[in-house]
Amino acid sequence: MSGERHMKVLNETDEGSHAQDLDSVAVSQWLQKAMLRSSEEFREYCAIAGQLRAVDVEKLDEKERLAFFINVYNALTVHSLTEIQGERSVDTALDVPAFWSSHAYRIGPFVCSLDDVEHGVLRVNKAHPSTGRPVMLEDDPRLKYQVSTLEPRIHFALNCGAMSCPMVRVYSSSNLEEALEGATRSYLTQEVKLEDDVVRLPEILSWYRDDFAPDQMGMLRWIRTYLEEKQQLALDTLMATGGSAGPKVEFFYNWSLNKL
Repeated sequence: MSGERHMKVLNETDEGSHAQDLDSVAVSQWLQKAMLRSSEEFREYCAIAGQLRAVDVEKLDEKERLAFFINVYNALTVHSLTEIQGERSVDTALDVPAFWSSHAYRIGPFVCSLDDVEHGVLRVNKAHPSTGRPVMLEDDPRLKYQVSTLEPRIHFALNCGAMSCPMVRVYSSSNLEEALEGATRSYLTQEVKLEDDVVRLPEILSWYRDDFAPDQMGMLRWIRTYLEEKQQLALDTLMATGGSAGPKVEFFYNWSLNKL
């Protein structure tokens, strides 16, 4: 694909790429677990990343595909930042030009960047919030990797390396529902702040508001179900007193790198 020349593909080593009879989701789990270990395991990590070139994503069912690409996204984020910091010091991923579109893995026969995985595959090629356009064209062969429906809870499972990002977990088809539910509840109860008659929310909920609900009030009702009872009551009060426009909402995000 023409865009590949602008990407740094991090698993083009031959090591591990000729493995047979791969369990694709298991590869993504091994990759995630190796990434979470200490630095001396990085060579093992790179070998596992090479195995992504031999996986057959099309054989995965919906849950397996969702778990696979969440694990791969998080692993690619940390792999990319590790490579970059080996060359120069950066304070945030924003310091790296086109970070999300220029770092990629080869998955099966196709090169997929962070943007491709998040927006093309996991968000079912819904418009990128920065450009207002899909990241893949209608005839892009990588669209066969897509999940069938957009699962909004992925936004609390994907990590871009920032302090305000959700924590990294290892996902599988067997733990997917419990893990996504737990990740969403944990993130929102910690990050949603109700202070001085203002609802303060992480910007994830602004960038992807349409993934949760058609409007801001709908989005607030969506996140309410994941809050603790005390937070729910406080949010109910703010929503009731805010009139048709709803309560005052402010968004925040700490882009400083999280040393995973």
